Amino acid sequence: MVFTLTPGQGTEYKMVMAAGATANYEFVVDGGVINFDAHGEGAGQSVSFEEGRAVQGDSGELQAPFDGTHGWFFRNRGNEDVVVTLRTGGDYAELRKLI
Repeated sequence: MVFTLTPGQGTEYKMVMAAGATANYEFVVDGGVINFDAHGEGAGQSVSFEEGRAVQGDSGELQAPFDGTHGWFFRNRGNEDVVVTLRTGGDYAELRKLI
């Protein structure tokens, strides 16, 4: 998944995952840095995985503690457009753009 964020713009991508499922990810930012919030929701529950400020990328794994959507909110706080490349793999049903 490749997307552009203009200055001040945010977007959210979430994977639909079953409890106990694990997905790996990597994102790389070209043209600047972004903020992100990795979290999940489902069945009245929520979880926060990690937050990052002014990062050029990140990688790792997300393990779903419950059925639901798990992923990232990204925001460009810079003054220039940035291009984000998000790669995901593992045990999830689909990747959705929510915002």
